[in-house]
Amino acid sequence: MKNLYSSELTKSTYDAIIIGSGIGGLSTAVFLAKAGKKVLVLEKHYVPGGFSHTFKRKKFEWDVGVHYVGQMNSKDSMMRKTFDYITNGKLKWTDMGDVYDQAIIEGTTYNFKKGRAHQINQMIEYFPEEEEAIRQYYALTQKVGVNNTTFFSERTMPFWLSKTVGYFMRKKFYIYSQKTTSQVLDSLTSNEKLKALLCSQCGNYGLAPNKSSFAIHGLIVEHFIEGGSYPVGGASNIHKKMTAVIEANNGIIAIKADVKNIIIKNNKAIGVEMMNGDKLFSKNIVSNAGAHNTFNKLLLKEDQKEANTIELNKIKPSVSHVCIYVGLNASDEELNLPKYNIWLYDNYQLNVSQAHHLKTINSPSPITYISFPSAKDPEWQSKNPGKATIQVLGSYPYEWMKKWEDLKWQKRGPEYEKRKEEIKNDLLEKLYKTLPQLKGKVEICELSTPLSTKHFSNYSNGEIYGLEHTPERFELKQLRAKTNYKNLFLTGQDIVCVGVGAAMFSGLITSVAILKRNLLWRVIRYKTEE
Repeated sequence: MKNLYSSELTKSTYDAIIIGSGIGGLSTAVFLAKAGKKVLVLEKHYVPGGFSHTFKRKKFEWDVGVHYVGQMNSKDSMMRKTFDYITNGKLKWTDMGDVYDQAIIEGTTYNFKKGRAHQINQMIEYFPEEEEAIRQYYALTQKVGVNNTTFFSERTMPFWLSKTVGYFMRKKFYIYSQKTTSQVLDSLTSNEKLKALLCSQCGNYGLAPNKSSFAIHGLIVEHFIEGGSYPVGGASNIHKKMTAVIEANNGIIAIKADVKNIIIKNNKAIGVEMMNGDKLFSKNIVSNAGAHNTFNKLLLKEDQKEANTIELNKIKPSVSHVCIYVGLNASDEELNLPKYNIWLYDNYQLNVSQAHHLKTINSPSPITYISFPSAKDPEWQSKNPGKATIQVLGSYPYEWMKKWEDLKWQKRGPEYEKRKEEIKNDLLEKLYKTLPQLKGKVEICELSTPLSTKHFSNYSNGEIYGLEHTPERFELKQLRAKTNYKNLFLTGQDIVCVGVGAAMFSGLITSVAILKRNLLWRVIRYKTEE
């Protein structure tokens, strides 16, 4: 197996050891490797990429966590430029079209069109009496987008510098992050249907409007406002292209490399100990394992600090989910499948429905998300003629699966399998109700649960969005690249926010903190310099 971990790796010392090969870890590795640093990435799973990897069954393939990415339609956007830099321009993107999201609420269909003016006009067409509120809303989301760069740039700073200038870099963003999405929308309109529509993409961050920070909501809206894109060849091309760049710059990625703990000596991170007892040493240790995992699990009890854990542990992990992976024996064209995603809601009471769901065991998710990976990928049909793939997701609290967590993957018993079958049938029914032409066309349907996510991602509660995006989350000053241990750094979505682009930018933030140099100039000048 290529890149399989070997104890031979202990014979070298590294400039940076990165724990976890999600997009945050890989982008950090690329920036450091391109700067001439000797990098080792350690991945517990048997394939790199974190939530950017894909999996196959028979002739079908599905993405796990990359369903669409914003800001890729313009080659001049910083998001696109950065992805070009970390993949040496090898990662190609395809536009999802004029509509990238569709919300169906109580049977009424609403489209999210790409382009700020187009989207605003579309929303006004749906709710002409609410034009002023709609324009105010999009003005506010735009302000969130403008102020996020300064806010997250502050997270490259060491604590001492943050104490002197950090407040001034955070304060404008706090205007929006300290309010919930519901609080902001309630100040603009009393129209419950409009509020539900504007919040219908909340599944992208996994939190109801009355719990989520308006900052994350605004960031998501702004991220996709100019449309959605999908990586040509599938989501796995993201990590494949980054891996190629890392290896071309003498970096190493090791799979089935399970880290037991980070080695701390005199408050300084000096290496990692593996589950097999191996010890590897490095000038810098970077954790892409998530803040909870890093401070609560990867550090030995005697090395843990209350300053890191007390406030952090008040922030819950985001809600976990279930997903069916559907393989169809007809093409996307034959089935008339869209490229855009569909968000299904039974009613307009998003907050009430989500609260009921979370306290009612085994209740169906009030939000259902349908994605069409094969329709989005222009290369799919030539490689897989006469086939199509769909994913259908819904929220499902980890606690409802907890009694089976200590049983082995694929060997959790008949009761677990029965529950899985019930969930699968519920999601299939919602799919058939939305797209009745799919009946009789399903060749394969497989369900993943929060325990599946935990098994493959090592997140304790099977979460995919890291820490909950509440107002309190954005006030945690320790969610930054540099920790209060010398030479120990964080990367990944927890130091920015949910999303492929945010995870990628976390690598830039962490690399700037390590190298102490402005890497943005390398990104901006990439096309002319290389």
